[in-house]
Order: sequence, then structure tokens, then C-alpha cells
Amino acid sequence: MNDALEISGIDAFFSGFPGSRYSTTSQEYTDKTGNVSGQAAYAGHVIDTTAVPNKALTTSQAISEACKIVGNNPDPNAIYFIYTASGAGTVSYCAWHSWGSCSNGKPIQVAYMPNLDGVSGCDPGDSVTGHSKGLSALANVTAHELMEALSDPRGVSWFDSSGNEKGDKCAWSFPAGNGVSTFANGTQWKLQMEWSNAAYNAGTGLANQSGQKGCIY
Repeated sequence: MNDALEISGIDAFFSGFPGSRYSTTSQEYTDKTGNVSGQAAYAGHVIDTTAVPNKALTTSQAISEACKIVGNNPDPNAIYFIYTASGAGTVSYCAWHSWGSCSNGKPIQVAYMPNLDGVSGCDPGDSVTGHSKGLSALANVTAHELMEALSDPRGVSWFDSSGNEKGDKCAWSFPAGNGVSTFANGTQWKLQMEWSNAAYNAGTGLANQSGQKGCIY
């Protein structure tokens, strides 16, 4: 993450996400304990003042960093997003989520968010909300990875027959015109849509890039 405005913007994103319509598709998925909740709580951010990484983080590096920040005592139900001031370099992704364990065996879920300022391939083309391009890009991919981490936190939960997680099915599909997602705190974001089985079955969803009508925002 590159500046204070992006930090405060992502704080607002996470604070407004619970209870938003965008979050509700998480509740369609279940595990042995019941439905997945769309009511994720935001615990705030921690700024790491050590040296900025000079290249993309690997999964093991991201897990190690998150475990260090939480003193090897992660919340097993949390997702730890790591934002860096440096970009990822020449890679084929904008962000990712993964999972692993700390050195003491405690499970942890992580997501890696490199600095996306000036990365045209990750820009959602937001001309509506007034957010900077860097913040718009970060929010867009944060939404994607957050929803996938909620519905498939450790790679053995929900995905379709082609291996696509729920964010993948609507990746880079946006509502027509100036459609934006309004969060519970009133903030607005231009986000790639999320797959809803309920919307697909009811015929009320919008089309993804394959023409399947199951996306909502």
C-alpha cells in the first residue's frame, strides 16, 4: 500500500463490508458448522516498519510475515491481508489468497496485496466513486480475494467443476454503466461482481464473461 489515503480507504472498505449486499453471497455456502457468515468483523491494521520487500511475496513468506505480526497465535477463523508498498513485479496476477500454518502448527489464512499504483491490468476503470486508481485497484482485488477466502479458506471448500472459486466465476465482470457496490457504512466501490448460486437458480443474476447469469454486486 502506497500512502495514507489508501490505508484509510482500505480501512473504510473492510469496516463497511459486513452487512453489505456484496457480502451476502457468502451465506449461501455451508460447512459442518452451518452457513458461512457474511458478518466478518474488521480488527484494524498494523503497520510493519521493516524493510519493504523488493519482489513478490511467496506463500511461505506471506505466512511467515503474518505469523510474526500475530506472535504465532493467529485467529484460526481470520484472514490476514498483507499490503506492501512495493509492487509484485512481472507476475500474472493482481493479488492472491492462500493458507498454511505457523511454526507451532496453528492454521492461518493469508492474502497478498502488492502495490497496484500504475498497474493498468489491475485497474477496474473506476470513474464514479472518486477513489484514486491505486485505491480502486486494491479494493477491487481485495473484494475478490476476501470473498474467495470466506467461501474457500483452505482450498477444500467451494469451487465449481472447473476449479473456479466464487470470485473467479465473475472475475473482471462489472455491472453495466456506473453500477457500484454500496457498503453498510455508505462507502461506494467499483468491484468485480461475485457469483451467487441463488441468483443463478432464480435467473436474477447478471452475466459473467462466459454468459452465465449468476453475478451480483
